[in-house]
Amino acid sequence: MSAITVRGVTLLPPCQVTAGQFRVIVPVMAGDLAPLPAAARTGDLVELRLDALAPLEEETLSTILLKTRDQIGPGKPLLATIRTAREGGLAPLTAEQYAALCRAVCRTGAADLLDVELSAGEQTACALRDAAHAAGMAVVFSSHDFDKTPDAGAMTRRLCRMGELGADIAKLAVMPRTAADAAALLQATAGAAAAMPHTPLITMSMGPLGAVTRVCGAAFGSCAGFATAGVSSAPGQPDAAALRAALAALHQMNL
Repeated sequence: MSAITVRGVTLLPPCQVTAGQFRVIVPVMAGDLAPLPAAARTGDLVELRLDALAPLEEETLSTILLKTRDQIGPGKPLLATIRTAREGGLAPLTAEQYAALCRAVCRTGAADLLDVELSAGEQTACALRDAAHAAGMAVVFSSHDFDKTPDAGAMTRRLCRMGELGADIAKLAVMPRTAADAAALLQATAGAAAAMPHTPLITMSMGPLGAVTRVCGAAFGSCAGFATAGVSSAPGQPDAAALRAALAALHQMNL
């Protein structure tokens, strides 16, 4: 894999990324599209969290995606995400229901990237990868642990497995219980970056203890992070303007 460019925005692999090239993704929960204009202004990319829809059905999903594309405009990359309950989201879906809805996202042609949960099963994840690619979309394989932080080696292996399965971007988010857990996430990111220097990574440690990883992730190989322009979609997401200021300061220190 290599750099991923969507609508003029590039997500860089670990061998190229720096704090000055770290991209900000702003999530919007699909149950309330009011923050969309602010998200489009402040984010390099917009993430639409479709699991916030009630009911979560193919027809409703399609309508909201097309409306979102219209509101954010043709120049802003859109990441479509259906976060299931097993991964800390709002949608209590079976693997079969999840796959059907992800395929419906691909059919709309409104999104540029599709988040695919690895916990759906490798066979399902790979089938969705192929469906997304056929629709001209990039694929983010993702894994989330809202309870704990696995050891660094396990996290590195999980990211590398996503790369082996053909992820365009590999994403990992974990919950720290100690400062050492946040350090372990950065260590795992560095390990995956060394093993897969040409596969873009998005990693973060959540909550207050993990805030540092959202600022310095680029130094370890992460190419993007999530920040808010309204309601957050996960614990510890900073304000987008604050994250940009911190990244700019870090970049200036490294010049």
